Amino acid sequence: MKKVLILLGCPESPIQAPITLYLSYKLREKDYRVTVTANPAALRLLEVADPARAYLDKTSDLDSTIDSLSKAEYDLLFGFIHNDAALTYFITFKSILEVPSIAIIFGRDAEIIDTLEKEVKENTDSHIVSVRAHHNPNPLKVRIDKLLEELED
Repeated sequence: MKKVLILLGCPESPIQAPITLYLSYKLREKDYRVTVTANPAALRLLEVADPARAYLDKTSDLDSTIDSLSKAEYDLLFGFIHNDAALTYFITFKSILEVPSIAIIFGRDAEIIDTLEKEVKENTDSHIVSVRAHHNPNPLKVRIDKLLEELED
């Protein structure tokens, strides 16, 4: 069974938690073991939304995860990026793990999204899923579905 790590930024965007649960669900259907790492506030939102762990396998605190992370510990990395801090964490995780990665870039401001995309392209070889979305998760869901269709089983 392949292992995937989903990295979350701070939970200021309303779509991040539901899309994370959705992505975890879809990856588990593809037989991935999913770990979500985030700050405590983002983890609490996920745990409250999924108390029976129907969609979440494992969660971990961002700082303790990065302290113990090792090369190729996971087979795939997804990173939710909507600000500079999330971008920095994603680049750091990608450089440590050295595994295929997908940067999920989203937010309200098209200019910020463009800047984040540029930084990901300049600093990683990651695949990028990018969309202007803040309250409505559907544009991001559609792009994630398309990506997951291409993902090897």
